[in-house]
Amino acid sequence: MGSFGYIVLTAALAVVVLLVSGWWRLVFVPFRIRPARMTVDRLGLAVGRADMERVNGVLSHFAGGFNAMLISPTWSGWRSYGNSCPVLFRPFAHEGAAMGYTPRRLFRCRPEEFEASVVKYQPAMRYMYYVGLGFWSGMRDHSPQRLGCIVDALDPLHGCLCYDGYGFKYGFFDYLKDPDIVWRFDKLEGYARNVAYQGLGRSFWFLFMGDHGLLIERISMLGDYAPDVAAGLGLASVFVFPDRLEVSRGLGMELPETWHDDFHLGMCFGLKARSICHPEQFERDLGRLESGVRAAVCASVQECDRIEEQLRAEQCEDGYQRWRGLVSRWMANHIEFPLAGLKSSVSQPLSKESAAL
Repeated sequence: MGSFGYIVLTAALAVVVLLVSGWWRLVFVPFRIRPARMTVDRLGLAVGRADMERVNGVLSHFAGGFNAMLISPTWSGWRSYGNSCPVLFRPFAHEGAAMGYTPRRLFRCRPEEFEASVVKYQPAMRYMYYVGLGFWSGMRDHSPQRLGCIVDALDPLHGCLCYDGYGFKYGFFDYLKDPDIVWRFDKLEGYARNVAYQGLGRSFWFLFMGDHGLLIERISMLGDYAPDVAAGLGLASVFVFPDRLEVSRGLGMELPETWHDDFHLGMCFGLKARSICHPEQFERDLGRLESGVRAAVCASVQECDRIEEQLRAEQCEDGYQRWRGLVSRWMANHIEFPLAGLKSSVSQPLSKESAAL
């Protein structure tokens, strides 16, 4: 074999090694999200100085999760990154990783594989995964029809959260430049539109958390969908500050009474998500609450779990819509706003640890 043949053989072996090892993914390095560019100041978010470190941490870990999914040589690399993050920021890293799933698969989204390899492998982060997948559709300006085809192949109860991620993207990255961007949601069919506005509400928490007057003004402009936006606001506020529930409860008292049930619902879903992301930390956060608030949180999350199990057993097509509606009505009847205490004796503590607090 001549020298040219050796060169060709060596090059071929190098290519094989790169393909088998996964190191070829380094070609995606230029497409990473630079965490240094994901900051409160650069993005122009209305966040108070006292909360900047928290929000910057959320943004940087989200970016880190996306980068890990995109360029990790092995499939387990992104999981290792997410699970190594601080508990407070870990869900955001997994959400970012889910956004990176489709580009990692060379822009071929396979819902069945997503369920098996991402969601079912680490179900504690399941809500974040669906939101992250929808976020990617927003980043790529996918049509509602294309997104709908993806959602239809996902878990019938949780798959709707893709619409939440879709709405969040347009709120977070586009709304400040063009408030009329919400017209995109009009093309969504049925309840998908409501869920997209819920995602918009989550983005509003990041955009305007430091200016409650402006926050309320912007939500009021959204007419019939303002309640869905308020629900997203409640969800995001407790999810970002699970250790400072007074932040969300204080905001709730400033909102118009017509939004209370929806904001309350969002608070419940945010706490429900935190309770499964890291149960031990959730219990520690509960321990800091006064007894009435703690009882309200435990009962609400427990009822949210019960309704979820009921709807999954029924296998109804409108499961997510019914889930939100049933939880909202239950909270209106049993929980003092905003998670201030029980209106009546309901259920048992969430866990043995809660009972001991």
